[in-house]
Amino acid sequence: MNYRIVLFFIIAIAFISCEKNAIDIETFGSIEGFVLNSETEEPLSNVSVTTTPPTNSILTSSDGTFRFDEIPAGSYSIQVRKAGFQNNSVSVTVREDNTAIANIPLIPEEEEEETSDDENDDGGGGNDQGGN
Repeated sequence: MNYRIVLFFIIAIAFISCEKNAIDIETFGSIEGFVLNSETEEPLSNVSVTTTPPTNSILTSSDGTFRFDEIPAGSYSIQVRKAGFQNNSVSVTVREDNTAIANIPLIPEEEEEETSDDENDDGGGGNDQGGN
């Protein structure tokens, strides 16, 4: 009889001392979009695309598209960079089993005009005395 009472108390204490642990299940979604030239509206290939918080660093395809699959749900900043263009970024929210869309324009950098010695030359080739 004492054996059953002791066993009952041991089991009861074991159940009471256990905490219910909630397990956070991480959820995933995707980001897709494209990068285009803001002036011509043409897609841009080989643009560097990164996210904050970090996931992967990828390049856009020949049609300017990109895609991040199976990334944790949450808020992201997407940064795009390409030589000859100003960097740009947008913010998106990835939700469970959904795809966030990010279409990002890049503004071409202005080309610096080259100066030459000819710009300061009046073209006269010397002193013009008026033909005496």
